[in-house]
Amino acid sequence: MNVTENLHRSEVIDLFVSVSEATVSIRNKNDLVSFIQYKLKNIFQFSDLAISRYNIPKGTFKVFLEHCDKTNQHPDFNAIAYEEYPLKDGLHDKIMESENTVVLSVDSLIASGMKHLVFLQNAGIKEIVGIRLLQNGEVFGGMVLLSEEEGAFTVLQRRLIEKISNYISSAVANIIANEEIQKRDKEKSILLSLSNETAKVKTKEELFLVISEKLKDLFSILSFGIIVKDRDTQTHRFFMFEVDDSTKIDSEFQTVINHQYINSNDLIFTSILNTGTPIVLETEKLEEPLPLYAQFWKKNNIQKVIGTALSVADDDIGCLFLRVEDDFDINSSYDLLKGVSSQIAIALSNIISNEKNQSQLKEILNYKEQLENEKAYLQEEITSGNRYADIIGGSIEMKSIFHLLSQVACTNSTVLILGETGTGKELIARAIHNSSPRKNNLMVKVNCAALPANLIESELFGHEKGSFTGAFERRIGKFELAHKGTLFLDEIGEMPLELQVKLLRAIQEKEIERIGGKGILKTDVRIIAATNRNLINEVKEGRFRSDLYYRLNVFPVHLPPLKNRKDDIPELVNYFMAKFSKTIGKEVKGISKKAMTELLQYDWPGNVRELEHVIERSILMTEGSLIKDAFLPYRETFSDHKKETGDRTIAGFEKSYIIDVLKQCNGKVFGPSGAAVILGIPHTTLHSKMKKLGITKSDIFG
Repeated sequence: MNVTENLHRSEVIDLFVSVSEATVSIRNKNDLVSFIQYKLKNIFQFSDLAISRYNIPKGTFKVFLEHCDKTNQHPDFNAIAYEEYPLKDGLHDKIMESENTVVLSVDSLIASGMKHLVFLQNAGIKEIVGIRLLQNGEVFGGMVLLSEEEGAFTVLQRRLIEKISNYISSAVANIIANEEIQKRDKEKSILLSLSNETAKVKTKEELFLVISEKLKDLFSILSFGIIVKDRDTQTHRFFMFEVDDSTKIDSEFQTVINHQYINSNDLIFTSILNTGTPIVLETEKLEEPLPLYAQFWKKNNIQKVIGTALSVADDDIGCLFLRVEDDFDINSSYDLLKGVSSQIAIALSNIISNEKNQSQLKEILNYKEQLENEKAYLQEEITSGNRYADIIGGSIEMKSIFHLLSQVACTNSTVLILGETGTGKELIARAIHNSSPRKNNLMVKVNCAALPANLIESELFGHEKGSFTGAFERRIGKFELAHKGTLFLDEIGEMPLELQVKLLRAIQEKEIERIGGKGILKTDVRIIAATNRNLINEVKEGRFRSDLYYRLNVFPVHLPPLKNRKDDIPELVNYFMAKFSKTIGKEVKGISKKAMTELLQYDWPGNVRELEHVIERSILMTEGSLIKDAFLPYRETFSDHKKETGDRTIAGFEKSYIIDVLKQCNGKVFGPSGAAVILGIPHTTLHSKMKKLGITKSDIFG
């Protein structure tokens, strides 16, 4: 006969008093397990006991605590026992609906389809008695006792279990309440700690460490990513992320994180921001069209991601994505997620604001530097500016040039200056500008031969920050810099074909667009172009656009080579002697008749620039106040070369001249003693000419 069969009324009352006192003192699961072991097992004959919590809205149940001596011998006990199961399983739905205990056979339950109970059968469990647990009249769980015998629970025992279940319900409710209090206290402690950590965060790297360390401890996340809105607020992109090393180097992943997403096309991003609370993203249930990052989730079998908005006040900054385990329960972490995302949002907002401030400060400093450069540029223009009176020459050829300048200077017409290297094309351009209504604004020079082809467009039209690799800040182009002034395009014949069409559009439409820019900028610029090339031949050869040529050739000015205006040489010599005597610090006041004769007999393939350098070199080599000899080390070489080759073309003279200078400099192109300095041209221009003329090392070193 069972123990309970012999209990008298007074003993039953004593039992309930004992149970009542015990359950009131229970505060945690261990206390309840001890009570079950030492109290209930002395009254009822059962081997195992389990208490489950019901999630009625979700329609599932999960074991809350268990005391199993028999069934826990199964190797997969934890995986089986603590799995989440549907309430309508043939056992718990009956327990939930019944006011009294429910007794069921394990064999019958398995036969009805509850295959997961086979492990109970294998452990020798034959009968289950269950009773629902209530709090304030609402069912919140169920308790089952497992017996190795059939008919182990008599009617009296079942009534007793029903009575005791009220106390068990209170104990379980107290435990849940205590766990909730402890959870809240822990969350407050975590949020306080996170708040202290994020308050110290100043950089992106520091925020990454806080998220990586703290969130992994809190939610056992596998990886995370943060997407933030761009400054235009219409697009967004990844701000930071943490993934394993193999994913990080994956080309598809690189595409995902470097992509600029459009808000209106990314329904995941916008729905998270609109909801404002953490949501579960189950990738299999996401609706098309999907943004690239969600496509990446699906392709890589990422089942579940938590998305939560990052907002400060009413300002939506972006979204935090947490990759979690498939069994992650958002309900238990909902409030903590909200608190954590709020702290991260504040830190992120501070970082973005700080980066913005730093960027603006850098931009201000860049603009300050740019203004200083413009000031220096303008001062240089003013210092080196030339009126007609500053252009040396009284020959018939130069008087003709002066007449042309007087006709065009006061207009806004485009001017094309044609002439050999060293004839003074930039000097003429400055003279036109300084005599024009635009003289109070800048004349900006662009040497088309001195810039790499891929940089000319940026130099002319400017670029926005991030528009191409290396574009670390916004830069205004020469068209903008020359607004209301003059743009001098030197060596226009060297401009790449693909850029010529953009230049033509800028000249015709009087508007430009920065690289990476989103708007059109109106410009008011006068164009003066110059070249030493025969542009008509260049057009015929397909190297120069005919439409651009006709647009530039509005008012051509052909500068004569120095050999065609030798009457100007004495005046030029006196001018350069006065100039270099002052700068070098030598009082050279004249030149011998012999030296002047040599200068007049020389063909001057380098034109006025070559004459200038010859006078400078002669003053340096002269002792006393009179230049006795003109130092023309290339004259004889040129004469011999002409006799040998018979090449009397301009290109031939130029090639021979450059080779001779390179020989004198031992092949050195740039630097203080390089050929470019002697020739008076940028080293990039010299390289371009050497390539064009086919000058090789064998020409220089033999």
